[in-house]
Amino acid sequence: MEIITDIAILCQFLKTGLSSITVLFGVAMVIIGSTIEIEGRGTGLLITLADSLEKPLGIVGRWLFLIGAFSAIFSSLLGVWQAVPYLFVDIWRLFIKPTDLFSSENITKSAPYRIYLFAIGFIPMLGLFMSFKEVQKIYAVIGALFMPLLAFALLILNGRRVWVGKFTNRPLTVIVLLATLVFFASMAWMKWAG
Repeated sequence: MEIITDIAILCQFLKTGLSSITVLFGVAMVIIGSTIEIEGRGTGLLITLADSLEKPLGIVGRWLFLIGAFSAIFSSLLGVWQAVPYLFVDIWRLFIKPTDLFSSENITKSAPYRIYLFAIGFIPMLGLFMSFKEVQKIYAVIGALFMPLLAFALLILNGRRVWVGKFTNRPLTVIVLLATLVFFASMAWMKWAG
């Protein structure tokens, strides 16, 4: 019974504490990014940004920023390198070349898995030849497409009883997803029309 209580406490921490810290760090990064004009490339950019933050926040703020940036980058890289190649192999197996050759024992030795690992290792290196502002703009465009594409995918994939059975979208969920699409479509229209 004690283990269940510990798990419940951990789940509560993950839902509230960790997400709150992540949101706080994300909002802080947006505020910092919008107020500081900085040029640079690579890891030197983080050091330059930390140096400029040292003036208003002190040495503690500088080191908190560097630790937070390292943690965000490391956890993002670890998550991508551990999970996304498996997703790629699943998509390959289900849609491109349906086969049962990829078992859980040999999936990491398969060609699609290794090709994807190579791709995520080398394609992002092209960003080293671009300025920070160019990379930031590309990242912002791709990030802005995520929410409407996710809403659209959830409407399609979870909207058919044949595919998900009794777990189809509820009416409130459909309304929220449609509102998300309308919001992003109206923002795009205002940007392009005005």
